[in-house]
Amino acid sequence: MIHSMISPEHAAISLHANIGWARPSDFSVEEIANSLGLIVKEVPMKGADGRILMKGNSGIISIRDNITHPGRKNFVIAHEIGHFQCHKHLSHLYSDTHKTLTEWYATGPQEKEANRFAAELLMPASLFKTKTIGKRLNLGFMQEMSTFFGVSILACFLRFVNQGNYPVMVVFMEDGIIKWKQESDDFPYKFLEYGSPVPAFTVAGDYFKYGRIEQAPEKVKAMDWFPDSWRLRYEPNAELYEQSYKVSGNGLVSCLWS
Repeated sequence: MIHSMISPEHAAISLHANIGWARPSDFSVEEIANSLGLIVKEVPMKGADGRILMKGNSGIISIRDNITHPGRKNFVIAHEIGHFQCHKHLSHLYSDTHKTLTEWYATGPQEKEANRFAAELLMPASLFKTKTIGKRLNLGFMQEMSTFFGVSILACFLRFVNQGNYPVMVVFMEDGIIKWKQESDDFPYKFLEYGSPVPAFTVAGDYFKYGRIEQAPEKVKAMDWFPDSWRLRYEPNAELYEQSYKVSGNGLVSCLWS
């Protein structure tokens, strides 16, 4: 299967160097797009969050006009810039839905590469690590990070999965059902069945049962989240920290770490 000859991360790093970018406040994502000969516009759109039409060394990025979260807009634009930088030799048109713009749903190498490019463009690994080293993981800190980088809180949590300094898993749930997860390579527990009910006796379980949510991280039994883990047969009293927050009317994100 054909895919980009240059790594998405290297493409984003090279772009930063070419425009003199050192921190998020230097340029907006729209200004970065404009510097590449790309026009960004908001338009009514159904069935897609964003798309890019490319011709030679220019193009038009269109984003859905009712996306309200600035961090979400930034990621959509950065994702489309990723297609322009990495894939314009493959296709002239890319149209992206919520699923293709989300790493855990993305299918095909080009969509995953565009997401990787966007993450590195908005939250460069070196800067992200510098900002997070020695810091306690909690919702307040992730809110600070999302403001600094101009992205969503969820994007920051997911970046921590890949660039953080200790084992972590992010779980998304909707209507009391586990929809997806993403964990760091060193997170000790892996098996969590998609489509299964949110486990009781967890912060997320309390939210879906009682409608209450803790603002600070809480300790929970690892066994409650991962009852089928073979590791927990030998360490049944192991505990995890859990930080949960709402992302929509019926959606919840939990971040788990040891």
